[in-house]
Amino acid sequence: MKSAHRQLFSVKLITFFCVLSSVLFSGLSSAAWFESSGQAAIRNGNIELARQNATQDAIKQVLLFAGASVHSVQKMANGVLQNDDLTIRASGEVNSIELIDEVLRDGYLTVSLRADIFANKNVCQSSEYPKSIVTTWHPINNREQATTGNIFEIGTILPEILQQNFEDFAQQSSIQTILPFYYAQQPITLINDAMTLAKQSNAQYVLTATVKDISVTNPKTPKWQLWSNDLPSRNFSYQVTLLDGYTGSLMWQKSYNAAAPWDFDTHQSVDINSNQLWQSPFGTAVSAVMQDIAINVDEKLACAPTYGRIIQVSGEQLTLDVGSNQGILKGDEFTLFQLQQILDPQGKTFTQFNLHPTPVKIVSVSPDSAVAVSKDGSLLANIQANDFVSKL
Repeated sequence: MKSAHRQLFSVKLITFFCVLSSVLFSGLSSAAWFESSGQAAIRNGNIELARQNATQDAIKQVLLFAGASVHSVQKMANGVLQNDDLTIRASGEVNSIELIDEVLRDGYLTVSLRADIFANKNVCQSSEYPKSIVTTWHPINNREQATTGNIFEIGTILPEILQQNFEDFAQQSSIQTILPFYYAQQPITLINDAMTLAKQSNAQYVLTATVKDISVTNPKTPKWQLWSNDLPSRNFSYQVTLLDGYTGSLMWQKSYNAAAPWDFDTHQSVDINSNQLWQSPFGTAVSAVMQDIAINVDEKLACAPTYGRIIQVSGEQLTLDVGSNQGILKGDEFTLFQLQQILDPQGKTFTQFNLHPTPVKIVSVSPDSAVAVSKDGSLLANIQANDFVSKL
């Protein structure tokens, strides 16, 4: 399924770069020109929409490749991206963006551009280890809205599309596990649910999502205009929540909204796994939302520490639930700590980190686990399974 999604949901992008200084981003004065090309299908003759999709994805690709920090994008030449903002933050600044070429061929529009990017020193030191995320199937808030197209199970495919976009666009995080059931977030059990999901899948973070709106709006066309080609519009409103799986605390929440023509017969059943759906204007709009989510979550987690959980204590050896798949190497050093939930007199919950005085080092690594021992050979007193480690 992943390879199919890569084909369906990834815009074809080619990135070239030329470094103008001896070391890329080695100082404030360093800069680089980056060239990229984005390609998008033209649907229903809408060239402007294809131009916007191709250009935005080309810009995102080059910025992510360069590690750019972008708050807005200048107006582009020839009407491309006029009055359009791009919100990506990482480790650089865009000085200018220049349109190089635009080619229309075989129903596709290809846009080529060049960006001049300078380094920004005012950024955090991102973690060298990727952050693991677990999610579930994403429920539809009002299932009656899925009647049009008979897309009741679209919530089972959305996490897979999101996972693929993390693979394509995220640098600091990945969706490690998709649990095959619907999870409807309940505030009263949110903390315990998040911690349970994380522990069940050995993930550090939990991402939940709900389809808030997937309704279809019919065009208001006068009856006498029988020749009108106006198509119904389908809404897509999506609420995403990111939780710390070790403490259950809410880290981030955002709602995404999109709408696009629904170019299917309103009585037609549409296969949620088909190219027909995901190459349509609605499928393209949903995929663009998933890409934005992957970028936004990755940005949120870029400077967050990477933790591991102790899953076994055997004498003075500790087995951790992170390994080479998470970038762990033999010789890496970690701090041991315990988490404790504290209630204040008003009943508000706080997380307390209790640090162990003795650091540990990794002595052996497998793909999904690692073994650590005391760095200086001293005893690791009061350490037990479900305690944690953090990179020094």
